[in-house]
Amino acid sequence: MKKFKISESAISRAKQRADALPLLNNSIRKGEGSLVAYIGEEVAKAVLGGEIKDTYDYDLKYESKTVDVKTKERTVPPRDYYECSVADFNTRQNCDEYAFVSVLDNLQEAWYLGKIGKKEFYETAIFHKKGEVDPDNNFTFKADCYNIPIHKLTF
Repeated sequence: MKKFKISESAISRAKQRADALPLLNNSIRKGEGSLVAYIGEEVAKAVLGGEIKDTYDYDLKYESKTVDVKTKERTVPPRDYYECSVADFNTRQNCDEYAFVSVLDNLQEAWYLGKIGKKEFYETAIFHKKGEVDPDNNFTFKADCYNIPIHKLTF
């Protein structure tokens, strides 16, 4: 994991992009959910380089790879046993890799957690159904999703 202090310029760029969007299907909430996602993309770009792209299939392109960035807003810093998720309704996105980022809910800090190839993700991740309770942390899944612990990602 790599920790970042979120700069005012990154927040400003993310806010401009979020303000320009209508409410997206499956968004957390208008504006704020997109803001957190766009901050995640800024963090992933800082680590991987490349260019942020606004496509349905991927968020970032570096070298010859396309990456869909998955960002979670958290109230506490992530630990290596925390899990990264891809909702079941997002499995058809045409990308090479997933990159995962956590953003603290006060928008002061973020963590680049790592990345994994899309094929490897689905070979490794555990599927959970909506309503199922995770025995490790008592979390009730709000949607069908695939989870993988942070420690299984590569940098």
